[in-house]
Amino acid sequence: MFFGRMLPAPSIVVEASDKLISMGLPQINDGILIEITPVGMTVATLFIGVVYLWTTVDTMWPSFLGVLMLGMSDYAPMPIVLQQYMGNPMVVMIFFLFVFAAILVKSDLSTHIAHWFMNNPRVQGRPWMFTASILLATYFVAFLEQVTACFLMLPVLYVVFEAAGFKKGDRYVTFMVTNVILMALLNFASDPIKAGAFYLLANLQNLAVKTPELGAVPINLAVYLVFALMISFICIGIILLLMRFVFRVDVSPLEKLDMSAVNKEKLPPLSGAQKAIVGLFFFYAVWLLLPGIIGRDNALGSFLAQNALAGTMIVTFLACFIRINGKPVADLQETGKRFSWRTFFLIATAFLLGGAMSGKGTNVSIFMEYLLSDYLSGMGLTMLTAVVVVIGIVVTNFFNSVVVGLVLSPVLLAIANAFGFSAAPVLVCFFYTVLIACATPAGSPFGAILFDQPNWISKKDAAFHAVLLSGVVVCVMVIVGIPLANILF
Repeated sequence: MFFGRMLPAPSIVVEASDKLISMGLPQINDGILIEITPVGMTVATLFIGVVYLWTTVDTMWPSFLGVLMLGMSDYAPMPIVLQQYMGNPMVVMIFFLFVFAAILVKSDLSTHIAHWFMNNPRVQGRPWMFTASILLATYFVAFLEQVTACFLMLPVLYVVFEAAGFKKGDRYVTFMVTNVILMALLNFASDPIKAGAFYLLANLQNLAVKTPELGAVPINLAVYLVFALMISFICIGIILLLMRFVFRVDVSPLEKLDMSAVNKEKLPPLSGAQKAIVGLFFFYAVWLLLPGIIGRDNALGSFLAQNALAGTMIVTFLACFIRINGKPVADLQETGKRFSWRTFFLIATAFLLGGAMSGKGTNVSIFMEYLLSDYLSGMGLTMLTAVVVVIGIVVTNFFNSVVVGLVLSPVLLAIANAFGFSAAPVLVCFFYTVLIACATPAGSPFGAILFDQPNWISKKDAAFHAVLLSGVVVCVMVIVGIPLANILF
């Protein structure tokens, strides 16, 4: 943290504009000096240090250390830092989402799902068919809710691992744990009516209305979904091919899996409480999906959209309130043992430090905006899109992925307009790629979940496989996505 003040602050001189002058930035000759402030350097170096500790040492105590050091810096007094830490509405929403995820895990629904997969005659004795089924199931379940899909499908995998005799460190285990997270992320980048893709597409529509000088053209949501589905399926196919023919992942334990031993103890039918939890899961999914289907210009759609952040609290309340056979559907004292405390504090700290670094008084966001604008100028459309895709996948793993997309969208619009390009192909490739953030715990909640599975995957393996699979997404986007985007948009 203190080392940040000793480093020379990066700076750039750009052409003066009303926007920059109104920000009170110093003028030099005919230009404006944009320099990261001392506070910005402090927060940036603190954030980088915490991300390093998360990735290499531990995910719990570095989170607390980061909050303490931020509160002791000159960024803001400790009470304000703590208020931003736990008073963030997104953090509160994620807290209750994790509570409901713990309820799902405690309900043992994953065992029923795992047994269904293992007993499916289409996949028995066909390990690669089983693997493809798990990936596709995770991808489509994530259309209901992406983070919850991770908490639902990872325990399914763990039941299979234990039944087949896999252990931590096996290549199939490390690939599949990372794959489940990536499937949720591919869906996060595909879903145009909620989650990450929705926020970026809605922001583009807002820019088209409020700042017409940028020349923003709203993206057709149906066409974007077709584009994203095609890219996702190609990514899934390539990942399976890499596992089978390049890395030659050993799947023999699945081939040798004795289902008679697995089924020796028959699972009881779903209890009333388990059925209620399934119902609450779909209720929450409908709460999120319905505004995108019926629109937000009616009473119901408007109400659901305005209270979307409360959805996780509502299903948690209902799980505690509803009683079956005289007992609540969920006992939080019991489910609390399954709460992912490490992941929760990591996400909360990432939101805090990421928000502090890109907030007012640091000049980090405005510096990045104009620096990228300067370096990207003069490129052809294909090269520009490819470079934007690479920049997006790198930057998003150190900042909040949605925030990166929101900040850089106007920059890409301005660059495209300046050189007479259609901005839509550039933006859709950027939107999809920038939402794939799992190579560090700080990029997204999905990255935090991946790095908090110590019983099955080490941090080193998580980082390596996340980078590898992110590289697959980039390659598919550059080779297939850019030409496809130019055709569709």
